[in-house]
Formats: sequence, C-alpha cells, structure tokens
Amino acid sequence: MKEPMIEFQNVQKFFQLSQNGFGRTRTMVKAVNEVSFTVPRGQTFAVIGESGSGKTTMAKMLMKFEDLTGGLIRVDGQDISKIKGKEALKAYRRKVQIVHQDPTSSLNPRKTIKEIIEEPLIVHGMGTRSERLQRVRELIQVVDLPLSYLDRYPHMLSGGQKQRVGIARAIALNSKLIILDEPTSALDVSVQSKVMDLLKKIQKEFQLTYFFITHDLALVKNFADYVIIMEKGALVEEGKTEQLFHNPRNLYTKNLLKAIPVIGEEEQRFLDRIQIEDTTYSIQGG
Repeated sequence: MKEPMIEFQNVQKFFQLSQNGFGRTRTMVKAVNEVSFTVPRGQTFAVIGESGSGKTTMAKMLMKFEDLTGGLIRVDGQDISKIKGKEALKAYRRKVQIVHQDPTSSLNPRKTIKEIIEEPLIVHGMGTRSERLQRVRELIQVVDLPLSYLDRYPHMLSGGQKQRVGIARAIALNSKLIILDEPTSALDVSVQSKVMDLLKKIQKEFQLTYFFITHDLALVKNFADYVIIMEKGALVEEGKTEQLFHNPRNLYTKNLLKAIPVIGEEEQRFLDRIQIEDTTYSIQGG
C-alpha cells in the first residue's frame, strides 16, 4: 500500500486572541482541535466548512505559514514540524503549492504572464533562461491559453484566464500536492466548470493530489473523491463523496446539504447555452 500524501494525527492549532490590561484573562480559540485524517496520493480531498471552521488554518499549516499547537502532520512521509531553516523550508515548498481564491490579487500586476509563471522556477534555481522559457511555454499550453498571452499583463485577462495562469504557476515546479483554496469562488458561474474540468485534466496528467478547500458542496459532489466536514475546528463527518452526499449522519452535514441550491431546467439550459457560446474560452473569457 502506498504511503499517503498527507497525514493529520490529532492536530491542534490554538490562537490566543486577547487578554485584559493585567495580562491575566486570555481568550483561546481552538481553530483546529484534535483532527485526524489521511489523504491518499492522486486523489482530491475536499475540506468543507463555513467561515471559522478551521479549513483555512489547516491549509496554512500545510504550507508552513502556521505552526502546530499539537499533534503531527506528515506530507509525503515528512514530519513537517521538523522542517527548520530557510533552505529546508524552500525545499518543502517546492513539493507543495497553492492555487489562491482570488486570481486578481494573487498575480503581480506589474509582471507579464511569462514572468509570473517563470517566477517559481527562478526562485528555486531551476534551469537556464532558455530552459525556463521552454517550460513556461509548455505550461501556458497545459492550461489551454495561447502562447501570445505570455506578453500580456494580468489586467488584460478575464478572471478565468487569470486563474489558469495561477494554476500554471502552481504546477511549474512539478509539485505533487496542490492546495486549492476556493479556486472558483471568485469566478462567474459560466467559467467555474471549465476551470474545474481543467484541474481534473491536469490532475490525471501529472498524478497530482488536491487538498481542496471550499464551502461549495455542489462543486465538491462532482469533483472530490473524499470529503471531510469541519465545524468550529472539529471534524464532524468524513467519507467518500458519494457515500457522504447520499447518507449523511451528522446534523450539521445534513443542514449543509439542504442548503445546496437546486438548479431548475430553465436555468440549466441557460448555463449550457452560455458554455456552448463560449467555446473560444481560452481567447475570450475562460
């Protein structure tokens, strides 16, 4: 049996929010409290929860932006709490990359698309200038954007196109674990499905593992292999996606599922028509 890509063992992350003027009374928030799970390689693992559920904190711990309060996290067999020093952290982050929620704010407006995709290659000292250019040219085509876009700036692209650039940058280092932080929440509905289809294609092609953070259960249903439900820092339910959607056991999960909007036939036909008319997605809007 293959070693899992991610292991959480009784993971805790507590934050001290405040104390009184005498320094005696403290407010401790348990952002993540005794959470355990494993993420198999090559699968999409969805973490669902509302604001304050702890899902974003878990992503920050995986990226080493936050340290653990307690417990153990292993990524690709490595105990990440033992990663010390700038070079060790740099080597770790070469294995773990992120696609941000808002593509506009995550791309440097002063850099061309070529420079944005090339940046992680430069930071990690990969290849000569010509080799990096070749890699960038390959990546822009992997995400279904024209080579001519390499000389453009982010403001010249649509939201969906910007997110494709973010995806290209995330896979530039051949990282095997990609954190997807609400990757379509800032996009139009007509573009969301195309970005998710692209992520599926890339996952299959490069054998990626996705740690997918979201509050959108409708999106998860057609994308994730396994789901955990977080509520106020606690893992309240987990299971294979189909199983959890058809037979939820926890009341909180049931309420979340009830809140999924149901699209009527007329609305679905409208969305289908938009996608058909938008077949030139890579040039005009996706």
